[in-house]
Amino acid sequence: MARIDALVKSGVVNPEGFYTLGGRLAIDFANSYKRIGRDREGIASFDDLLTFMKSHHLLHEDEASDLHMFHFQNPARCQSVVETLLTLRHSFRSILTDLSQGWPLNPDFMEVVNGQLQSFKSFHRIEPGEEGMELKTVIDEAGPEKLMFPILHDIAAFLTSDHVEKTRGCASEDCNLYFINTSRNGRRRWCSMSTCGNRAKVNAYLKRQEEEG
Repeated sequence: MARIDALVKSGVVNPEGFYTLGGRLAIDFANSYKRIGRDREGIASFDDLLTFMKSHHLLHEDEASDLHMFHFQNPARCQSVVETLLTLRHSFRSILTDLSQGWPLNPDFMEVVNGQLQSFKSFHRIEPGEEGMELKTVIDEAGPEKLMFPILHDIAAFLTSDHVEKTRGCASEDCNLYFINTSRNGRRRWCSMSTCGNRAKVNAYLKRQEEEG
């Protein structure tokens, strides 16, 4: 418990243990296969998906309650949503690996994202926001499929942004997390200095001590 509290304070994860260091939802989703305090898949069930969405402020409690009931009545449909998202995440992580190594974006993945986005009916609505009135996109879907839209939308927004060129994988050999490198000098190497960065410094220090001894 103390460890996760420290990581929450340093901005590495949220209270539910999902990583928040990616720089945007799309990257945090890519990193969601890992979850602090869990040895298994971070989104292993529909309940895990609801927790992920709530922890990223993408789902209100009342909406989550409705979807819990929907899951009770339609478990197969809800599980299909989870499996679709996990397949999408696997492909997206491969794309991030390519981008972080300087390879161009695979157009086949864009077609996958476009195909998924085309399945949603939406409309726009003016709503009060934190800084005044905002124009928001509302998904005309009451089922669990609506959970996919904010993730798909941010993946699409990511692919059309300058974040593509700033995508990095953590330099640690035993870490598979991604992040957007927005550091001033562009030299950020670690997903977080609180975790992999500090470990690397300690290991380098111990190695120097061993060589000097």
